[in-house]
Amino acid sequence: MSDENNEPPNQEDYDNDYMIEEEDLAEPEGEPAEVVFENGRGYAASEDADKLSQQGFYGTRIEGNRLELEPVELLHLIERKRVTVITSSGDSVGSDYIVSALLEEDPDLWVSYLVFRDLRSRGYAVRKGFGRGIGFRVYARGDRPGAANAKELVYVLKEGVPISLSDLDLVTQTAVSSRKNLVFALVDQNGEVNFYKVAQSTLRDLSGDE
Repeated sequence: MSDENNEPPNQEDYDNDYMIEEEDLAEPEGEPAEVVFENGRGYAASEDADKLSQQGFYGTRIEGNRLELEPVELLHLIERKRVTVITSSGDSVGSDYIVSALLEEDPDLWVSYLVFRDLRSRGYAVRKGFGRGIGFRVYARGDRPGAANAKELVYVLKEGVPISLSDLDLVTQTAVSSRKNLVFALVDQNGEVNFYKVAQSTLRDLSGDE
């Protein structure tokens, strides 16, 4: 594996090549939207779904024009004070409750969230990945989810936790077959996120053997 220029990838390369316009980070006007947390997802009613959609590329529309939010999206909206969250029984909850509730199902939820938050802070439109270790799909500048295909696939790594060769080969093949750039997001022990572009590379046979 190597980057596309056969030089070690770095954060500056990622920023310069793929930066899009930053999203509006100003505090939203009006009251936060209300979201119900149940079955590991957040659900906003139709009127609040429209509000959240106008503020950024969050969630997926479902029956009744409601908006279904992934856990990382819900955590991001809580942090930015754009939603208040209640359980199906009406109790108000925060980020800690959500992370604890999903800990068994997804022990790396907070790590994934750190990557999601970093990408959103840079202005990216971000959607959940589609298995095979792919954490997120990231869209090119000016592209919108639903109207265009993602340009990049992001694989989330934790510092000190190695990726196996089989998994490395699998995610690389997934990116190649889907014609998307592969990016590794490495989260260190301090919660800092660094991005690395990855591509397949074929080594020449220098042995002289056919």
